[in-house]
Amino acid sequence: MSGVRTFGGEQKPPLDENLLEHHGIKGMHWGARKNDYPGASTRTNHQAHKDAKEFARAKMFYGEGAGTRRKLIKAKVEANKRRDPAYSKAFDHHLARQDMSSHADKARSERKRKNAASTTAKTGKAFARHITGQQATTAAMLTISLAGAAWIMSPQGRRIIEGTFGATGVRRP
Repeated sequence: MSGVRTFGGEQKPPLDENLLEHHGIKGMHWGARKNDYPGASTRTNHQAHKDAKEFARAKMFYGEGAGTRRKLIKAKVEANKRRDPAYSKAFDHHLARQDMSSHADKARSERKRKNAASTTAKTGKAFARHITGQQATTAAMLTISLAGAAWIMSPQGRRIIEGTFGATGVRRP
């Protein structure tokens, strides 16, 4: 058999021999896929798939904001289910096909990322407070202390102190 040698060294048959090649499905558009869940339109199916993925991800998410995230996606899914029965079936189909272990891994990495960002923001805010706000807090405490000392030195303050502790400064029984 004579043929053409390719770069990999394999033999290809000459073009004049009978040759069977496959170039996709006749009449099928490039990039178009068959509907994954029959009975629902492509748009409904796509939306159900997206929502099932987000629902599964929210189910695995934990920590700050997780409850709100779950509540919001659940409300969205429930509204779509009431509006369209085909969406309900497609959503349940796609939710059953979700890989929960990969969603759990992604939830852990997302929580790690959010915690790191939150910690960085809190540290930055604390640093800014220390530079600017801490002086204001110290000044306020100093003002309160001085006002308290001035009140204690007033005749009314002296009367209360002496009535409580006596002239010696020791608390009476």
